[in-house]
Amino acid sequence: MNFTQITFIIGQVSPEGVVNMLGTGFLVSNNGKIVTARHVVGNLTENLCILMPHISDINTYQDVADNRCQPVPVTIQDINPITDICILQAEGLSFDGVLPRLDSLDNVNVGEKIGMFGFPHCVMGRRVLTYREAEIGAKMLLETSGIKSKYATLNMQTRPGQSGSLVFSHQTGNIVGMLIGTYAPTCGIIIAGINPHELNTDSYCISASYIKEML
Repeated sequence: MNFTQITFIIGQVSPEGVVNMLGTGFLVSNNGKIVTARHVVGNLTENLCILMPHISDINTYQDVADNRCQPVPVTIQDINPITDICILQAEGLSFDGVLPRLDSLDNVNVGEKIGMFGFPHCVMGRRVLTYREAEIGAKMLLETSGIKSKYATLNMQTRPGQSGSLVFSHQTGNIVGMLIGTYAPTCGIIIAGINPHELNTDSYCISASYIKEML
């Protein structure tokens, strides 16, 4: 599967026509539904967009000075604040290819290798689609508002902009999760704009089964 063609930057168009990049999302239906982390869009509801893929192959040299983009308007279709999932609908977007299956973290094992595509640092204006891989470090249940959901710890450090990235199994090619972010509890201290608790190698993703339930 060429994940470069189904991975998008989520953004918002300013009144001046500038696209502010917010995070990563990926296509989950042939009729233009895209999923991202709810915290990527926050409380924004207007002028949201996706940026269409700017490369056809991950081995392409990506020109970071090329600011040309093709924004497509999107609207929020559904939000699950418990699992931090947001479903967007893109205007006039369709995909003729076969999409990877949305699977579950139930079907991957601790120690299994996963891959991920996303846009680290896009929130700082850098558009570089990046592939990363790691191992599943643990499976866990996290509770929000009295409801427990299935997550996995990924043995990697992630950066702002990668939230909403697809996480896929190397064994099956299926999408098994969506990146939520780095485990970083508030410590009350910020050094050079960084929460020191972010400087660890524990990130986590939500099971893609919850995305499937929302479609």
